[in-house]
Amino acid sequence: MASRRSRQFQTSTVPQPSDYESDRPAADPTDTLPPRMMQRSNPELNLAVLQRHLSSTTSIVSVAHYAVVYAFSPSSQHWEKSGIEGTLFVCQQSPAANLERYSVVVLNRKGLNDFICPLSGDIDFENGYIILQSTDGNGEDNIWGLWIFEEEGSSTAGSREMNAKTIQACASRAANPASGQAFHSFSGYVDILA
Repeated sequence: MASRRSRQFQTSTVPQPSDYESDRPAADPTDTLPPRMMQRSNPELNLAVLQRHLSSTTSIVSVAHYAVVYAFSPSSQHWEKSGIEGTLFVCQQSPAANLERYSVVVLNRKGLNDFICPLSGDIDFENGYIILQSTDGNGEDNIWGLWIFEEEGSSTAGSREMNAKTIQACASRAANPASGQAFHSFSGYVDILA
């Protein structure tokens, strides 16, 4: 009888297939993928993900690393957590009828329902919350509050106010296309405040 110690398990050197580009092994000279596929930047990856959720997205205007969406209940006159928390993106969409379009998208880390709200009209910034209004498919008005995480002395410092100003500027551009503000690109994102 053969000793158990003499048995060795063979490990496969062939990598398992993956849907995620980040799971790919380091560059291999025999790799057949085009170099462009292996050198995508974070903004390009973010844009590709957003286009899966909202196909009309053409660029990312702003990003907040963590946001929580609250819904205002008219019956109780209180704010309630909507169960949507995650990365917030302010997105420029392809124009419709020669009008600029923008949306706020929160990719939910807690569930399958993401938050997508077209921007138009007045946006308020009160007590650290960005207040948005939207109309759903049934014609009912909804009021949303966005809370954005920020911490002094870190990369998130000032992101709440900066994103509030960006959202307000995008909503203003969508409501008034003749505003004449030009966009300036930086690192793959669009700087609407420049």
